[in-house]
Amino acid sequence: TDDDAALSSSRSLLITQLLFQLCRQSSQFSATVEQKSSPLSPAPQTTTVDNPNIQLDGSWSTAKQALRNPNCCVVSISGLDHHLSTLQSYFCGEDAPSDVDLRMRVRCCGGNGNSTNSSTEISYVDCANVYHTIVDPPSTTGWRNNNNKITTSDINNEQHNNNPNNPCIQALQELALGVHSLTDGPLQRTVTDIHMRVVCASTYSANDPPFHTDKCPLRGYVTLVGPGTEYMDSTCRPWEYVALRSLGVDGLGLVNGEGSLKMAEELEFIVMKGDYYDASVPKDDSSMSQNKKKLWSRAEACVHRSPPGNNAKRVILSLDLADGGDDQEWEERGRKRNWRVGMTQRKSHLVS
Repeated sequence: TDDDAALSSSRSLLITQLLFQLCRQSSQFSATVEQKSSPLSPAPQTTTVDNPNIQLDGSWSTAKQALRNPNCCVVSISGLDHHLSTLQSYFCGEDAPSDVDLRMRVRCCGGNGNSTNSSTEISYVDCANVYHTIVDPPSTTGWRNNNNKITTSDINNEQHNNNPNNPCIQALQELALGVHSLTDGPLQRTVTDIHMRVVCASTYSANDPPFHTDKCPLRGYVTLVGPGTEYMDSTCRPWEYVALRSLGVDGLGLVNGEGSLKMAEELEFIVMKGDYYDASVPKDDSSMSQNKKKLWSRAEACVHRSPPGNNAKRVILSLDLADGGDDQEWEERGRKRNWRVGMTQRKSHLVS
């Protein structure tokens, strides 16, 4: 009955409020998780790891500088308007594919000091592979041999058969190399690739998706068509996360920080910190940052969720640093789905 439903809702709210108060009263959490701004070093020029002469269009170096601040959990990348509009025209037009879910690896570093196989050439071929798999799947044969290696002839053949100045492939490459350039601290020595995911959904449905953080270091995200992801523009403390996770938008009233809920605009490229983000910090802040992470793994992560949707078209592109936590690649085509909890990754260990 309506009375029973109302009683159940009241009990859930009461339980959540009690949990909220218990977490908030934890002096250990309160003392340790209290955020502290760290001074930022001068912004380096945006480059790729193996070729310092490569210039990118986006404000990647500014974003890298901003993300080093423990208080910063999400940044918006400027300078990508042309690239994002190009992707929208290829992936969202009348002749664009629909009901496609693709995740592929893009290598962003050249191999073994061989200047021929530079990061631009290798990443171009992998981005071309993504492009053809989505736009023209029958012609897709891939350009890797059985050992997952690439040769000079492979690169030359791809550039000969497909315009090396293809604007869509160049746009994908800008995003891939840009997100990879955000690697910092220990990740800069170990992460060489990114995983690129493209989802073209003819009907997107999600009813009150849960707030969560990503189980990865960083995630770049753009909505080409449809509603954008909803995110908190500042980090959340444990009791605030409990409120949002349990009550959804109704829990915003229990968030006492300076953060607010925002929705990414169409064609806005954002980068969100995940649970595993790690960057160099000033010496005097290192112990505080490490202790905070030990007690609260989401201390610097961006709390966000897929937007509610009701059978609307939605096309998204996401890029994760390939840190070894999830190396799956897939291609799914022609299957209409309703995302009960939004357009999240398939594997539950990637979101929390």
